[in-house]
This record gives sequence, C-alpha cells and structure tokens, in this order.
Amino acid sequence: VPAASQVRVNRFLALVYLVMAAGMAITALVSTSVSTNPALMKRILFDPWFTFGLFLIQILVVVWLSAAVMRLSPVAALLLFLFYSALTGLSLSAIFIYYSQSTIAYTFWVTAGMFLFGSIVGFFIKGDMSGVGRFLMLALLGWLFGWIFVWIFPRSPGLNQLMNFSGILLFAGLTVWDTNRLKKLSTQLEGKQGMGGLVIIGALTLYLDFINLFLLLLRTSRR
Repeated sequence: VPAASQVRVNRFLALVYLVMAAGMAITALVSTSVSTNPALMKRILFDPWFTFGLFLIQILVVVWLSAAVMRLSPVAALLLFLFYSALTGLSLSAIFIYYSQSTIAYTFWVTAGMFLFGSIVGFFIKGDMSGVGRFLMLALLGWLFGWIFVWIFPRSPGLNQLMNFSGILLFAGLTVWDTNRLKKLSTQLEGKQGMGGLVIIGALTLYLDFINLFLLLLRTSRR
C-alpha cells in the first residue's frame, strides 16, 4: 500500500473510531443519568407504549441515517448519530436495575477488549473477506429469527444461552469483517469526497457491533 494511501486509511479509521467513541460516551452519560431518575425509569420499565415508541424511533433513525447519510451534510449526519446514541442510552438505562455497577463495568471492559482484538484482526487481514461477509449476514438473519422464536416461547433457558453465546461469536466476527470492510472502503475514496458520510456510517456500524456484544456478554453474567 502506498504511503499516501496508508495515511488516508489511518486517518479515516481514526475518525470512525473517534465518532464511535463520542457516541459511546453520550450513551454512557445518558444511561447513568436516567438511572438516577426514578420517574423516568418507571416509565421505561412499565409503560409499554413509551418503550415501544422509543424502540420504533431508534429503528427509524438507524434506517434514515443509513439511507440518507451520503446526502446529508457531515454535521447533520453526526448530530443524527449522536441523537441515536442518546436514545440508546435512554433505553439501556434499565440495565442498572438488573445488574450491579461492578458487573456492568467489568462487562464493558471485557467487551472493549474483545472489540479491540476484533478490530486489530480485521485491520491486518489482507485477503478478500466478501465470502465471510455474506455468511455473517445470513447468520445474522438466522440469529434474529431465533430471537423471535425465543420471544414467542420464552421458557427455554437452554435456547436463551445458545442465542447469547452464538450472538457473541457472531458480533465478534462482524467486528472483524466491518473493520476490514471499512479499511477497504477508505482506500477507494478519492480525496475527501464522501468521507464525512462514510465516517458516520462506519461509526454507526461499529457502535452497533459493540453495543450488541456488550448486551450479550451482560446477559451471560446474569444469575
């Protein structure tokens, strides 16, 4: 890889991880702040319409951001991503009811270690991972279908654990693939055209990998 191209790749990935880290910080700040507000916590836990509305808004923001990110200005796309991060923090605040702060902190650092390892592996893999990507996308669809089955038939502890551990492997693999894919995308950029949109969508992709990995690891720690 030419030196100029390598610098461009490194700069692009640094921006992606910086934006992702900003989103993670906002999620953490919002979730910890909301966890100290009993009235809002009750609403999140016991008002199904509020919870469903929150979930629906999150889905709509992700779909809209993914579809329109290249047409939005970088600032608008960044604000939309940070808004989504805040919404995620609001919905994740309930974990402070079910888990101790020490368990949450320990799980976060384990997740960070796994995510960092996956990112490093993805960065240094030089071969074509398109076949792996197709497999992971099919596995993700199957995994999501499995969760629908678990939701319909909730009294299946063995199946729950299987879904948790298979999900951990899946999102660890997605972290490797997404990092590798973003590295390849950055080498195809001409100058800075489209850079802002790709930075945001890359940050969103890795943010979702991290959050899902964190929640699945947290579920395995529940007694």
